[in-house]
Amino acid sequence: MPVFKDKKYFRHKSIRDPLYGFIDISKKEMCVMDSNVFRRLQDIKQLSHAYVVYPSAIHTRFEHSLGALHIADRMCQQLEFNDDRRELVRLSMLLHDIGHGPFSHLFEDVLNRINQKKFNHEDISCWIIKEIPVISSLVGNKAKQIINILQKNDKDRNWIQSGNPLNSDIVSSGLDADKLDYLRRDSYHIGVAYGQFDLERIITTLRKTPNETRVCLDARGKDSIENYRLGRYLMHAQVYEHHARIAADRMFLKALHLAVDKEKILDRNALRTSNNSSHKRFLDYYLKLDDRKIYDQILDKRNSDAAKILRAVRERRLLKRACDYSLLSMVDSEVSDKIVHGDPHQIEEEIAKNTGIDMNEIVVYLSTINIKLYDRRDILILWRGSPIDLNALSPIKSDSVAKRFLVFGPSNRDKLKNIRKSVADYLGIAASDLDPSYGIRRVKKP
Repeated sequence: MPVFKDKKYFRHKSIRDPLYGFIDISKKEMCVMDSNVFRRLQDIKQLSHAYVVYPSAIHTRFEHSLGALHIADRMCQQLEFNDDRRELVRLSMLLHDIGHGPFSHLFEDVLNRINQKKFNHEDISCWIIKEIPVISSLVGNKAKQIINILQKNDKDRNWIQSGNPLNSDIVSSGLDADKLDYLRRDSYHIGVAYGQFDLERIITTLRKTPNETRVCLDARGKDSIENYRLGRYLMHAQVYEHHARIAADRMFLKALHLAVDKEKILDRNALRTSNNSSHKRFLDYYLKLDDRKIYDQILDKRNSDAAKILRAVRERRLLKRACDYSLLSMVDSEVSDKIVHGDPHQIEEEIAKNTGIDMNEIVVYLSTINIKLYDRRDILILWRGSPIDLNALSPIKSDSVAKRFLVFGPSNRDKLKNIRKSVADYLGIAASDLDPSYGIRRVKKP
C-alpha cells in the first residue's frame, strides 16, 4: 500500500457516523460540505415519503453522501490507489448526489416532462460542478475528471477527457460505494434487517481485474455478494416499493404536476434547461428548492388542488389500493402487454370517466423489480485469475422481473369496487380475476 505524503491530509476533521464511527474529511472536502449548495442536501430526504410507513426514515442525502465517501475511500485503499487518485474518487463520491431535487428521484419526473427529454440528477450534479463557482473553484482542475466519472454512460463527452473506468466502478456500478452505503443506511434508519450484509468481507476481498479496468471480487467473497444482492432485492420489495410509500409518492407527484402545469405555484419556465453551455438560470432556481420549501410553497396556496393533496399526504390520509395485481401470475400475455405498455395517465382518465371519481384521487402505477438485479457482467468475480460474471457462478439467479400493477383510489369501499370494475373492463377481464384482498376488505365505510 502506498505511503501518503501527509498522513493527516484526509483527516482535517472527523465526523461521527452511526454506521462507521468516525468519517475522516479533508480540508477541501469540508469546504465543499460547508457550501450552501451542498448543505441543501440536509433538507432532502433519502427515501422521499417512506416515513409515512417507517417514521424514522427521515435521514438525508447529506449523510448518505458522507457515508458513500467513506466506503469509496476504503475501496480506494484496498485497491492501493495513490493520493491523487484517492482524492479524485472521494470528491466524485461526495458530489455524486449534489444535483438531487426535492424528494430525491421524484422531481426528475417533473423535469423530464417539462423538458421533454430524459435526464437524471447526475446530469445536474455535473452542471453544478462545472458552473457553480463555489464548487468549481474548490475541485479545481479535477472538475473534468469528476464529471467524466459521474457521466460514465453519457455519450456526450465533447469537453471531457477520457477517464479510468476503474474509478467510475467505485462511484457507479453493480458494486459501488453508493449502493454499499445506502442499503445499510436505509436498513439502519428504518429498523429492518433486509439491507444488512457483510461489508467487511466485501471490502477485504475487493480486487482489480487483471487489466486494471474494472472492480471485481475475489472468489472468497462470493457469498457476501450473494447476501448483498439478495438484500437489495428485499429492500426494493419490502421498503422502496411498499404500497403506502408508493401511494404517498404518487400523490405528491400529482400535486407537483398541478403546481407546475395548472396552478403556476412553481415557475415552469425556470425549470426548463438550456440547450446552451450555461444552465445558470435553471440552477439559480433549482438550487433554492428542497423538500420543505416545495411543501411550504404549495401549502401556502391553501385552496389549490395541489395543497389539498399535500395536506392529505401530511395527515396520512393516503389513497387505498383498489388493485394490487402480480403480473407473474398472469397467463394472458395480451392483458399483460396492455398493463406494461399502457400509459398510466390515460388509464387514470379512463377510470375517472367511467366512475365519476376525480382524477386527483386515482393513481395507476406499475411497480417493477428486476430479480436478476444487475446487467450481465455488472458484478465480476475473480475466478482462477480471470474475471467472470457472478451469474455464471451463482445458484441464486433469475431472468424474471417482478411486476405489480397497482391502482389506488379514495378510502371508500364502493368507490374502490367501482375502480376495480373499471380496471377490469379496461383490461377485458372479469372483475373477479383481480385480487380483491388488498385495499377492499380492509377499508371501512366512512
